Amino acid sequence: MNKMILIRLVKIVGLCAAAITVGVVAYVVIVVNEIQLKLDERNIVSNSIDNQKSIVEDGSLIKKSDFLNYMIFTKRDHSVENIYNKLITDEKIEKENWNKLNIKKQLELPPFIGNDCKRYRCLQYRSKFENIPSALWKGLIGIEDNRFLEHDGVDHISILRAFIADLKAMKLVQGGSTLTMQLAKNLFLTTEKKLERKLREVIYAFYIEYKIPKEEILTTYLNEVFWGVIQGVYIKGVKSASLIYFDKLPEELTDYEAAMLIGMLKGPYFYSPINHLDRLKKRTSVVFKRLKELSLVTQKEEAVWDDEVWNSWQEKLLIKNKQTYIRSIYITSKSKNDFIEPFEKFVFYESVKNIQEKLKKQTEGIDVAIKFLAIDSSCESFDCDNTFYYYSKLERNLEKAISTEKHQVGSVLKPIIYEQFIELGKKLSDKVSTKPITLNLVSGKWTPKDASRVKVDEVELRYAIKKSKNIPIVRIAKEVGFDVLEPRLKEYFPNLLIPLSEYPAQILGAIEMSLSQLSFSYLKYFKKTCQNIKDGVYTFEESILYELSKANETTVSRVSNEVMKNVLIFGKTGTTNNGLDNWYIAFDGKVFYAIWFGVDSDRKDKKLRLAGATSAYRIFQDFQTNRGKQIYELYCH
Repeated sequence: MNKMILIRLVKIVGLCAAAITVGVVAYVVIVVNEIQLKLDERNIVSNSIDNQKSIVEDGSLIKKSDFLNYMIFTKRDHSVENIYNKLITDEKIEKENWNKLNIKKQLELPPFIGNDCKRYRCLQYRSKFENIPSALWKGLIGIEDNRFLEHDGVDHISILRAFIADLKAMKLVQGGSTLTMQLAKNLFLTTEKKLERKLREVIYAFYIEYKIPKEEILTTYLNEVFWGVIQGVYIKGVKSASLIYFDKLPEELTDYEAAMLIGMLKGPYFYSPINHLDRLKKRTSVVFKRLKELSLVTQKEEAVWDDEVWNSWQEKLLIKNKQTYIRSIYITSKSKNDFIEPFEKFVFYESVKNIQEKLKKQTEGIDVAIKFLAIDSSCESFDCDNTFYYYSKLERNLEKAISTEKHQVGSVLKPIIYEQFIELGKKLSDKVSTKPITLNLVSGKWTPKDASRVKVDEVELRYAIKKSKNIPIVRIAKEVGFDVLEPRLKEYFPNLLIPLSEYPAQILGAIEMSLSQLSFSYLKYFKKTCQNIKDGVYTFEESILYELSKANETTVSRVSNEVMKNVLIFGKTGTTNNGLDNWYIAFDGKVFYAIWFGVDSDRKDKKLRLAGATSAYRIFQDFQTNRGKQIYELYCH
């Protein structure tokens, strides 16, 4: 009887053991398949994608800060300082003043480094193993996992040592995670403290060690780890950390700087050089001492920073954290459009941030947005390759913001209306009264007003258009006839309300259009005007194009710099809805630009003490004069 019971027990135990074995094997197979898929998704050994080169034309001016900050993030073989000094020595660039460089000979800037990070506001540049200094990867092993080269993903000795230490302290005081286990956790798992998560971490570690060589594991670890935040940008990987914290490539780091980065890994926020410098100094001292004990660094004590160097470095980081160029680098890295070169894009994003900062007081507490569209005059639709567009609210749909969302255009449409007057027989030299006018509409009396009073009783049409006056344009519209004007304007503005005689405010800009709709209305206008010039209807000097190409005589005269005052670029401002819609449009004969600066969210009880000249135009001006291109002057092909 006892023998039979024993046999049954053995069978039951055997079946249970078999079932457990099958379950464990099945679980491991599922986890292994899962991590293989995740490894494929993350492309653990992927390389950065190179962007196009940028040409900085001779005769142009650029900001020194833009050049140096941009060059940090390009594919280069020398330090930015050495490159800059050589360009000065070779007389390819010349210092104009403290922050301006005069380009004497055309420069070809290296390709922009491709950003591997997929998360929002994040920079990650993967490095190859041979480009990571040995002090970094050796130091990482020495500090985090000194048996890394011996274990197979899980260090049983470290786990046992950690277990004994935890047991003695009666709490968790040590962990037994290897670099491979940390990599598995950082790449594929959460930080939750559950047994199942830890089990997966172990299986993942074994599998990674089986599939990937040790040096590749180290490379991937250093490429994927988090190194803090600057300017609101998430720093991922050793190359990003090296470029952002030290303005150097990883291979240019000193052993002490490598020790600093290793020290920060323990807690990028806790050891932040911006907020907790003393903590990082102590941590770096411990790390560097340990690396010397392990004979992992070759540099002598002279490499160690003193308090003066530490404080100077922190001061630079504090200044850097208040700047915007790293955010501009991030946005540039995410732009796949080739119509504008990478350096131009970077300068544009910096121009946007620069003007936003200058208008900070005027826009305080108001949700301001900026939209920008540049489109080649040869384009016939919005999906044309030769376009570049931008929306400051990066989290929202970009194409919808440019092609669908509408804003009241204000005075930007006046040139098209004046062109109809010219085609109907008016001349720019004709006089028009500036005295108040009232129209009797079905809805009641309507009296247009001007923002500033004209001191004379009448002005020439050319003055009225250049200074964007309201009363003169209404007077002329009434004179030529609203019924005559209506079908002409309908060609350019399909959503025009009719009869125009009952909705005359539309000729002052009370029409809503998206940036793309406005662009194609204007491209049609430019084509028609250039054809009139070609046919001899009038000369270029007798055209509205010419009159609005002289910045020193239009609504932007007070804010234009010397460069913009001396070139011919067609431009027109627009301001409406208490400054909540500010515009500037421009055309250089090749590219049309539309810039909108305003509020596209809650407008209740809101107003901006701004105008198109002080907001949208300043972005355009900053971009045009600093992008490293000679400014094209308006002409008709």
